[in-house]
Amino acid sequence: MIKLSKYLKPFLGGIFLVFILLFAQAMTDLALPDYTSRIVNEGIQQGGVENSAPDVIRASQLDKLSKLMTKEERADVESHYKLLKKTDENLADYPALKDEDIYQLQEVSDEELTKLNRIFGTAYYKGYLVKTAAENAKPTESGTITVDPTQIQKALVEMDEKIDELSDTALKQITVPFVQDEYEAIGIDTEQYQFNYMYKVGGLMILVTLIGGLCAIAVSYISAKIGAGFAKNIRGMVFRKVESFSNVEFDKFSTASLITRTTNDVQQIQMLVIMVLRIVFYAPIMAIGGIYKVVNTDSSMSWITALAIGALLALIVLMFTVAMPKFKIVQKLIDKLNLVSREGLAGMMVVRAFNTQKHEEERFDKANRDLTKTNLFINRVTQLMMPIMMLIMNGSTLLIIWVGSHHVDQGTLQVGNLMAFMQYTIQII
Repeated sequence: MIKLSKYLKPFLGGIFLVFILLFAQAMTDLALPDYTSRIVNEGIQQGGVENSAPDVIRASQLDKLSKLMTKEERADVESHYKLLKKTDENLADYPALKDEDIYQLQEVSDEELTKLNRIFGTAYYKGYLVKTAAENAKPTESGTITVDPTQIQKALVEMDEKIDELSDTALKQITVPFVQDEYEAIGIDTEQYQFNYMYKVGGLMILVTLIGGLCAIAVSYISAKIGAGFAKNIRGMVFRKVESFSNVEFDKFSTASLITRTTNDVQQIQMLVIMVLRIVFYAPIMAIGGIYKVVNTDSSMSWITALAIGALLALIVLMFTVAMPKFKIVQKLIDKLNLVSREGLAGMMVVRAFNTQKHEEERFDKANRDLTKTNLFINRVTQLMMPIMMLIMNGSTLLIIWVGSHHVDQGTLQVGNLMAFMQYTIQII
């Protein structure tokens, strides 16, 4: 194949275009699990609320939360939230604006948003813990509740330690209901808010799927065109080369062998070119991208993916070790079959003259049976690959669910992320 690669020069433009389209297709395929994760996590579980930092917040609520923030945190919040003007449009969107001031989150980078999520999440959770502690406090005989300042300070330190142990995901899951309550208090239709989020993410998912499908169709078309053009050129060159053979060279190659090389062998090379363009180029992109996504989704479960890949590679090596020598034998057997067929047909008059029809039938039958047996062996071996691969995939899925369910129970992983992790692992395999 390396020697033949120089004949692909006329098709370099098409090959480059195929590579770009494959990259685009891989990116769309890798993006779909992430959209599924967002629909499950934010769309269904969190009612369309993506962040602990609210898009809008009442001045009174912001003032309460500011008391639970450090000086630096308050400065960060003040720099990213601006007072909302009481225009007709804003009053329609946020009815509570008629009664009190409302602050709106300005455009922020992903890094700044992550920081704000932590600040608001911590403040919400602290407020919740303080409120719970106050509700559980027991009044004295006179009916008053007295709290020791030392105990308050100790409780706040314990809160900070408890919150620091929470991951960003866990903290967001805990505090999102407070954001939903705030939206309801402002007068936002939370059900419509959730539907809008689902429509937006679902629409993006459909768009990405369509782009991926168009890329796949374009890749198939261009690959088929390159393969057919490449085979046409090779057949022409083989034919011209054979025409230039001397009598001595013709004696080295049987006519049946030359026919096989011109037809069957060239067709096999054509299929190889198409497979390389459609699969061999695509597989590494998907594998590398999938591994990157898996590690980012949950690195603690990456060992499951590594185990599945190792098992699959062992299967492929075993299959190639057993089947590859047989593929070489098949080529020789096809030559033999073509030779017997050609001799029988070309020497038909001689065969009849000497009454050797039975002998020629036996020769053809033997060549045919040998080829059939070898092909059946190869097919049986290769057909085993799919069920074993499915076993590896389903076993990996089962292991991911079993391990991931514990992470979900501990609050370190969301259900949507677990689903995305499974999809990425299947894509890699």
